Amino acid sequence: MDLPWQVLAADIALALALLVSVITDLRSRLILNAVTLPALAVVLVCFFWVGGPEQLLNCLIGLAICAAPLLLLHLWKREAMGAGDIKLMAIAGAAAGWPAAVAVLLYVSLAGGLQAVLWIIAAKLRGQDRPKYVPYGLSIAAGTAAAFFWGDHFF
Repeated sequence: MDLPWQVLAADIALALALLVSVITDLRSRLILNAVTLPALAVVLVCFFWVGGPEQLLNCLIGLAICAAPLLLLHLWKREAMGAGDIKLMAIAGAAAGWPAAVAVLLYVSLAGGLQAVLWIIAAKLRGQDRPKYVPYGLSIAAGTAAAFFWGDHFF
């Protein structure tokens, strides 16, 4: 399947943002604006270039599907979800578009639940208390990758 170079550029921007964000989230509990904002701009511009306003709207719907639940959680309980996580999910949703963003949200949610359980088990096995922080960037990357590779085959 031959994709336009703009779609490939958007996918590369997403992949790089996910990779860098996983590293910074694991190391310093930060997902950087210097990574997320340019990546989001690249994704939106590339898809607008390919499909015009209609494709841009598709990206924005995907962005809203993925980012809105995290934003609501952040507004309800600020320490539960960081703003960087929200922006990273926005990029994933924009790159996926409608309706694939629904699969991204579901896979990321599953990855997040699995990651949290594994971190709790690992802490208990080490004789430590339950972790106070789970770097959700890792789950966002894993769930987004799963959604892009498997799509809606399991949903």
